[in-house]
Amino acid sequence: MTKRKGSGAETRIVAFRLGGEEYGIEIGQIREIIRRREITPMPGQSSYTEGVISVRGTIIPVINLRKRFHLPSENIDQQHIIIVEDEKNLVGMLVDNVSEVIPVPVEQIHTPPSVVTCMDSDYLRGICRLGERLLIFLNVKRVLKDVLSAEETVSALGTT
Repeated sequence: MTKRKGSGAETRIVAFRLGGEEYGIEIGQIREIIRRREITPMPGQSSYTEGVISVRGTIIPVINLRKRFHLPSENIDQQHIIIVEDEKNLVGMLVDNVSEVIPVPVEQIHTPPSVVTCMDSDYLRGICRLGERLLIFLNVKRVLKDVLSAEETVSALGTT
């Protein structure tokens, strides 16, 4: 979701935390944000898939972004689930907390450095420079790639 403001374009990013780092997702990819609720584990899932939740009758898989990015687990009191939409799929992403919606001028979104040590650079859409703050701008489609591939494989097996 990009809009014009003054002389440059900007996008609105929802900022959230994982450990000591701040991350962001473009607001247009988010369906809703909810407080963590009970997650029902499912057998045979990836190590970073927590299970499923029901939101108004819709069953949604939930991935733990800490596990996805190989960050140490912590006991967080008020975690949130960011429900994102990728084409026709809904997936919940468990994060430590959601802080704010930030309008970011497009010229403040920089290409990720070629050497990225904390995570696979495919997950990155860019690095946002906001004054002295740096926000890791995620590529939701790449973060969810394995989750959505598994769902499509299960669906295909059910239709043959």
